[in-house]
Amino acid sequence: MKLKGDELKKIRKKRGLSQTALAEGICTQATISLMEKQNRIPKMNILTAICARLDIDVDQIIKSDDVSLTSIFDDVSILLVHNQFDEAQAKLNRVKVKQLTTDIDKQRYYYLLGRIQVANDQVDEAIFNFELVLTQFSTTSANIYLAMTTVGMALAYEKRNNSKRANRFAMRAVNLIDDKQLIGGKQQWVILYHDITSLYIRLKQYQAAIQTVNRGIRACQAEASMFLLDDLYEMRGDAELGLGQDDQGKEDLQIAHSLSIILQNDERTKAIADKLASLK
Repeated sequence: MKLKGDELKKIRKKRGLSQTALAEGICTQATISLMEKQNRIPKMNILTAICARLDIDVDQIIKSDDVSLTSIFDDVSILLVHNQFDEAQAKLNRVKVKQLTTDIDKQRYYYLLGRIQVANDQVDEAIFNFELVLTQFSTTSANIYLAMTTVGMALAYEKRNNSKRANRFAMRAVNLIDDKQLIGGKQQWVILYHDITSLYIRLKQYQAAIQTVNRGIRACQAEASMFLLDDLYEMRGDAELGLGQDDQGKEDLQIAHSLSIILQNDERTKAIADKLASLK
């Protein structure tokens, strides 16, 4: 990773902060100076705290040395959220462990590996890898992978039919979101809300599912993004139907159907149409 010190300085000044004000309670003024003048990367917890204070994503001031690695991780994340597990596995297999030179790369790799293992019923292996992320490679409490991996643990226990522990980890993930200023990309936030909602629906925690999916929908609206928006509306419709709110549920399923047509997701369009037909 390389720090873009000039960009950090520009953002800091745009926020009207001195180096001392930006550093207060996080690090020394000298650390900020070294970051801006010599592109010195501090410890990850300091970096994420600074980004949180500036209200920016880490990737706005960090350039990855290995663009291909980041691209692979992003592609795997998208494949997973669309349940394309074989393709995700094939893509992740292209990553060699020796390429994982930073803790954030290790977090991403072992989290994604764990998600694939859950899908393949390798639950013990998945839990082991999730624990690596949460302990050995968790160098920053403000990283979104802390919450994403906690959801992964919930999915693993749900696969074991341990609903009590799955629900406990799901609640822990939501509390992490509420209690900490987690740093993550826009798509990561939508994926996180998507995965928690999907889990809550399988656990029949429909009210919690609606509360979480509403966050995902608002995240899309804030960025004028349609990423997973058809999924989110479909899940909200399913949760409303689960609560007996049939009219609202049908309305949201109809919105999901329209969005899937716009997004040219033919398979989802047909699935939602069949679901709506069964409700008549």
